[in-house]
Amino acid sequence: MSARAGPGNRRRERGVGEDRRNVLHRGLGHHDQFARIAPYYDLLMASVPYARWADYVSDLALLARRPIVPGSRLLDLATGTGSVALEFANRGCEVTGLDLSEPMLEVARAKAQAAGRSIEFLPRDLVKFSLPPEFDHALCLYDSLNYILNADRLKQAFANVRHALNSNGVFIFDVNTIRALEAEMFTQASGPNAVVRYRWQSKYQPKVKLTEVRMDFEIAATGEKIHVVHRQRGYTDEEIRSLLSQAGFGEIQGYDGYRFQPPTPSSDRVFYVALPR
Repeated sequence: MSARAGPGNRRRERGVGEDRRNVLHRGLGHHDQFARIAPYYDLLMASVPYARWADYVSDLALLARRPIVPGSRLLDLATGTGSVALEFANRGCEVTGLDLSEPMLEVARAKAQAAGRSIEFLPRDLVKFSLPPEFDHALCLYDSLNYILNADRLKQAFANVRHALNSNGVFIFDVNTIRALEAEMFTQASGPNAVVRYRWQSKYQPKVKLTEVRMDFEIAATGEKIHVVHRQRGYTDEEIRSLLSQAGFGEIQGYDGYRFQPPTPSSDRVFYVALPR
């Protein structure tokens, strides 16, 4: 689960992926905050337009002259229950998904098996994983990298991704901007008749560029209540570009979320497209 907005998001008019999926995607901390919510995760995400997300990512890859085509080897980082991995597998890609949460991966494996798709799902921490340099594309979506709260650890994650890409590969990821965290966009609640009801309260700490989101869920059918706390850090554009460069990436492009224009001071989500040096 990544901490990303649902009904209260100020940018839902953009229409692509502006929903609960980003708030609930797998985070990258050491504690698995998603074990209890994993069985209900896809119920929460039932309305998410995964195909449109995949279309947007594919367009970014094409702009980078690294098209995603049938047979492409694609690494889906922080894959959660594997919905995006499955979308690209359905498009003919050879997909490997990584996530820190084994319960989420169990759901992902069951979905792939039911769909008749062969996807390798591996339990891995993005700061620690190592894979051979054989992938054409690496994706890390749903602001998952904001969960890495230390710049040195983020640089290590970037370096791990760089090592997993072949020389003609591309890394595409998105982050919540500092502006988005300052706006406390995570403070929101579901409707009273939701299958999984939720209420989230966020608090931003400007001195350390951290936001804390206290999330409460209630499963309507059983009355089960779940409480988790998520933390994200904001990084400036300069910080991200510097860390990518130090990790071995060369050409780097940034895009205002779900558009094809450069980010602006009012952007709350930025997609980066980075090519290995």
